[in-house]
Amino acid sequence: MDNRSKRFQTRIESLRLRIETLSSIRKLVDLPPSSQISKRQMSVIESQLVTAKTRLFLRLKRAARTYLPKLQSSDSVRHLNEVIGEIELELAKAFTFFDTYMDVLTQRLTPELGPMLAGCDALAWHALNKDHPALSLVEQPLVYCDRGFGASILREGVILPDQSPNPVPLIQIPYSRLKEKYNLTSIIHEVGHEVMIRLGLVKEIPKAFRLALDKVDASDNIKELYALWSAEIGPDFWTFCSTGMAQSASIKEILSLPASYVFRISWVDSHPPAYIRVLLSFEWCRQVWGRGEWDDWEEEWLELYPLRLLPEDTLMILKKARSRIPVIARALLNTRFETLNRKTIPELFNLSAIAPSEIKRRASEANDGIVNLVGLPLPAHLTVFRIMRDKRIINEDEIDKLMTKWLLKIKEQIKY
Repeated sequence: MDNRSKRFQTRIESLRLRIETLSSIRKLVDLPPSSQISKRQMSVIESQLVTAKTRLFLRLKRAARTYLPKLQSSDSVRHLNEVIGEIELELAKAFTFFDTYMDVLTQRLTPELGPMLAGCDALAWHALNKDHPALSLVEQPLVYCDRGFGASILREGVILPDQSPNPVPLIQIPYSRLKEKYNLTSIIHEVGHEVMIRLGLVKEIPKAFRLALDKVDASDNIKELYALWSAEIGPDFWTFCSTGMAQSASIKEILSLPASYVFRISWVDSHPPAYIRVLLSFEWCRQVWGRGEWDDWEEEWLELYPLRLLPEDTLMILKKARSRIPVIARALLNTRFETLNRKTIPELFNLSAIAPSEIKRRASEANDGIVNLVGLPLPAHLTVFRIMRDKRIINEDEIDKLMTKWLLKIKEQIKY
């Protein structure tokens, strides 16, 4: 064997070994039982990596078989070099997917963080798992921590840099959310983004908004803004149907930011101004349960963020948008969507389980760190904890300890 053949065989062997690594993620991570993801979750991640591995390995094997016997030919040398280079680039893309999931899964190796993230997975799954055939096909979400102010989601099926579809919904939360666990409603909001796509609501809700606003002769500008904002309002409403007043309390707290942010209006950003978003959350509570704490929250919100100091153009838009909040709330509560078999969105939930009277009763009966959550949907647990914290039934340190125990426990209850 001449030196040229040896060099190419060495390159091919090196490339083969790196391709083989694509199927080693389970072994490399080796998660402990307390932080383990489900067999199904690991299976869909591995299957995509194995597919990439098989495709690249077969191409490498075919090139070696074709060109290695002909290396005395300059054309064969160039062709083999070209194919190896192309496989190298494809492998680099495949490792983008591999590295993404390595980063996500290796967080679970830490003894404190890993089990809590597994609990967050359970919370996400319960928020997603509703009686609709389109949702039965969604893979189980994975939650991980990353930098940033808010949460986000990489939805299932979104194309990754290596041109492969993302196999499971990936929900990112700031680490700080795990130190204020009563605000884990943000996980449910991100689940809502996946749900809006799966149930076809991402197209149907803007239509419902336009129709409702047409009936009250709203301006074209307001109709277009609410249609744009529906991409975030829909997930907010999904969170409300899951956790009730906890959604309103959390979003008020999270979005209590400088006025320049709260009043910001964009004609291209799907996020409504925080001013409108928070008031809309209060309105859902009011229309479902009548008067309550949300009326006091609204009074305080309007005091903190008076419109009178705004420039005239911003002032007029926000006043008009605010006046249509009851219309938007009714549309979400009452519209029967074709994609839901003529059901309303709340009919997918048990709103009686998150009625303030029931939640407050559970919170007030808590004693010595023991709270009765039996029979409540898992996301509604957040509502009980939220009330316990806001009513100062227990202090911040105690609620953190209690909710940590809760997160560690719920991961064992989930049935995938």
